[in-house]
Amino acid sequence: MGERANRGRRALSGAVAASALIGVVALSGAYASPVAAGGHGARTERVNTAPDGSEAVGGGSFNAAISSDGRYVAFDSEADNLVPGDDNDGTLVHDVFLRDRRTGTTRRLNAPLGPGNADFATISADGRYVAFNAETNGTYHVYVHEIRTGRLERVDLDLDAGFTGGETPALSADGRYVAFLGRQATDPPPNEESGRIYVRDRKTGTTRRASRVPAKEGRGYDSPRISADGSKVAYRERSRRGGGPGGERDWADIHLADLRTGEQRQIDTTADGRPATSGSTDPLLSADGRTVAFNSSAKNIVPVPDEARSYVFVRDVRSGAIRRVDGIDGNQYATADAISPDGRRLLLRYSGVAYGLYVKDLRTGKDTLVSPGTDGKPRAAAAGPDGMTPDGREAVFESHLDDLVPGDTNYETDVFLRHVR
Repeated sequence: MGERANRGRRALSGAVAASALIGVVALSGAYASPVAAGGHGARTERVNTAPDGSEAVGGGSFNAAISSDGRYVAFDSEADNLVPGDDNDGTLVHDVFLRDRRTGTTRRLNAPLGPGNADFATISADGRYVAFNAETNGTYHVYVHEIRTGRLERVDLDLDAGFTGGETPALSADGRYVAFLGRQATDPPPNEESGRIYVRDRKTGTTRRASRVPAKEGRGYDSPRISADGSKVAYRERSRRGGGPGGERDWADIHLADLRTGEQRQIDTTADGRPATSGSTDPLLSADGRTVAFNSSAKNIVPVPDEARSYVFVRDVRSGAIRRVDGIDGNQYATADAISPDGRRLLLRYSGVAYGLYVKDLRTGKDTLVSPGTDGKPRAAAAGPDGMTPDGREAVFESHLDDLVPGDTNYETDVFLRHVR
């Protein structure tokens, strides 16, 4: 979810009625949702299928998110056969889709906005709202779709002077608060390269800045994650030139903003508060705002066995304790892709000697494979920050490999759902 070039679209203001939505289709019985069909046991299903159950055609599918109850899966796709009447064609053009696994239907959420890219969807914990990026009039904006009514609302509003667009949203549990990256259309303000983190209160119609005011020049912000009640926001501060508080190799840090108290706290530090000496990325925040996970190549946060690689770290914000999380048998490269609401589980992407996506229980240390091939062995895969249900029983992910389910012949990246147990 890093930087992107702006791409053009048609502007939309206010709400769009549900009647404007197109592309709601029923899936065939052969591909009916296991929620409806009552399936049990560990298994993998492909999510991005056409109305007749056939494979996606026209491009890959990415950035899957799953609702807390497992009913909804949102994702973006270049494919043009997932709903009837998909006229949003073009090279590498993405749409945002929502799959209702209970009813076996799929809809295209950005259809009312007209042609252009839409991506990076997220679902509120209560299963009522989906937020996503969409381009209008040459600028990316953030929209919130209400699942029940189909109402579409733009939320990157009332920003600071010169900031006109938004990207990469994160939703509070009830969808009231939306954290997002705000982009400026003019020259960056002093000390800032690009981007600020904002939070929109949809109930009061107000927007406030969540990212801190930079102390040095050349700083930018991205990767927002928000707590369930909307009071805390984790984000990354970065600099292309380095020179952060940990030294010249410190090009990115993780911060946590408390919107109630105004406190800004650096998270990627040692237990006694010394800043990380190298870059940290990809913050993940538990629902209660107490646990922050991130990836870092810093060697001083806690002792590391191999200084040539990066590691996953987990910080308890309340106690200040921080720990390193290793891969399988302690010798696998790992990246944290998602965290459970209670901070107990991580969805880890392992690479190195072996590849695969696993749910790691931080309490027991147990690793459970999420991305097995049809032969049961691990396969390379990646997930987003909303890729796992709270209990870790279901996870959604993307993979370009063709042997996670039988009959995969489209030679595209697909979105899969794994029933872990």
